Amino acid sequence: MKNSSVLFLVLVASAVAHADVRKPMLFQASKNNLQVLPQRFEYTLMDEDRLKVGDILIDSTKVTFDLQAPTKNDAPYKVRFTWPADLLKDGELAIKNNAGKAIFTTRLDQENVKISKNERDQENLRSDLASLTVELKDAKIVEDMKYLPFMTFCIYRQSDETQTYLCSKELYLSSQQGQLEVRPRSSSKRTAQVEINGKVVGNQGIIYLNDRSESVSFKALTQTGAFLEIATRMNDVDFKDAVQTENGQRIVLTASGADPADGSKVRRLTDGSWQVVLSKERPLLYLKGDGDIPMRQEFYVRGAIAPAKIRPTLSSKSVTKTYSSSVTLEGSAPADVVVSGDGSDKDALFQGDGHQFNWTLSNLPSGKSTRHFLNVKSGSDNFMAGYDIERGNPFSAWLGARYQTPSGIALGTMGFEWWFENFLGLHSEGTRLHWGLAISRDQHLTTNDDYPEVDLTTAELFWRASPGFHLQDETWGLSIPFQMVQGKDASTMVYGLGFFVQNQPTANWLKKMMEWSELKLQYFPSGTGDDFKVSNAYRLEGNGYYKFKKDFYLKYGLGFVNYKYEPASPKEDMQIELNGMAFWKF
Repeated sequence: MKNSSVLFLVLVASAVAHADVRKPMLFQASKNNLQVLPQRFEYTLMDEDRLKVGDILIDSTKVTFDLQAPTKNDAPYKVRFTWPADLLKDGELAIKNNAGKAIFTTRLDQENVKISKNERDQENLRSDLASLTVELKDAKIVEDMKYLPFMTFCIYRQSDETQTYLCSKELYLSSQQGQLEVRPRSSSKRTAQVEINGKVVGNQGIIYLNDRSESVSFKALTQTGAFLEIATRMNDVDFKDAVQTENGQRIVLTASGADPADGSKVRRLTDGSWQVVLSKERPLLYLKGDGDIPMRQEFYVRGAIAPAKIRPTLSSKSVTKTYSSSVTLEGSAPADVVVSGDGSDKDALFQGDGHQFNWTLSNLPSGKSTRHFLNVKSGSDNFMAGYDIERGNPFSAWLGARYQTPSGIALGTMGFEWWFENFLGLHSEGTRLHWGLAISRDQHLTTNDDYPEVDLTTAELFWRASPGFHLQDETWGLSIPFQMVQGKDASTMVYGLGFFVQNQPTANWLKKMMEWSELKLQYFPSGTGDDFKVSNAYRLEGNGYYKFKKDFYLKYGLGFVNYKYEPASPKEDMQIELNGMAFWKF
């Protein structure tokens, strides 16, 4: 009995603690005396073998491979490749002959690559090594290598806009006492040089980048013939919070967007953002540009940095996502801190005594995330604390056509969809941002005497398993469809169940074709009607949403449809359906 009472008290205390978890307001870096300087791509051609890009040391002597002779007559050779791990952990690698033709290629990923950690040097440069061992099943490749004057080992990764291409110095296959060994070729030294965007520049330099529209094309050639090519651009980042530690020596920086290049000292937060601790005397870090190329990010401290203890907080019920144009937030501040409206937002109403307050934000723009600020006064210091509100588009409409085969019937389709803030006005976790309603009409454009001529009017109630915005947050869900099937002189009603899945494609080839994919099933077990009724029906369709403008999509897909009637129609074959329509969120 005593144990049960203790357990009950623990559960109650846990529930109360969970209910009292408040949401922090954030001290955005650029609003609070921490100037964000432009990102920059930096490089140094250090000597005939070594190159520095950002915080990565690239030693061309480590870009190589070696052969392991078979222990048995019929066993294959093994090839062990090594290269700088921090530059490339996935992509493709190749051995090329003296004519530049690949004689061996293979793909690599982070699952089959081994990483060897190296100690940082005085400049704190990353110099870990990656290795990959593969079996060379075609022994003829090794025989051909023996007669090549030289060959190179290259590792590379490229996409539409980015490229990283690293090649070793010239190598050759030597035979010493019956053992094959890969060695660097001794040849006349070449002129080491660096090209930026096609122009020869100095062996050390910096390129400042202000936004993603600016790109860098970099090529470095060492004296030994090893070279590195990079095409990249910066990634956007939001430095949403910066506070100083209790001793005032360091800055705790919270951000989202571009990840830090060195993830060893990064704290990942549950909302997808990350956190690092920087020296207040010299705050800098390296961020990942496209292709994970490091970009140097520095900050300039212009004044006092807010301590975390003065942070205002909002009620645990404060929303971060809404379909509503207006929200009211309840907040509080520490006893020695005074909070007030900043006066710049005409659609914000601040009411309170500075410590306890209500904050109403109106006219929130749909389809956007906006950050709103309050003044925070602590002693003689003034700061600005912000909070993000994202308003989704609650409505969608579409207009298009469907074509069915083998019937050859075409139908026009139109519809309207509404996603609710709170279902039935109930404010709870189970009702908020879970529910939606759609009404659609499928009207015959052509007919076929062998198939029934029916038009469909459908109302469907949706439930999302995960709360969020339609076509913005991935989810699966259930639905209850009601459908009126209308013939020439009669109609019938059918009721059913549905299932849907919406997610963003991960494969690159699918990303080019659609921003969202959708799988949807409707099943109607039976219907009601006096003149005729539906005995069984289903519609299964897969759709893609190709975004061609903000909030405008081309919705297209393939489906399978089958309706069976009582009394039966002349033909009730399953139809393969192609659809295409303009889809608008607003």
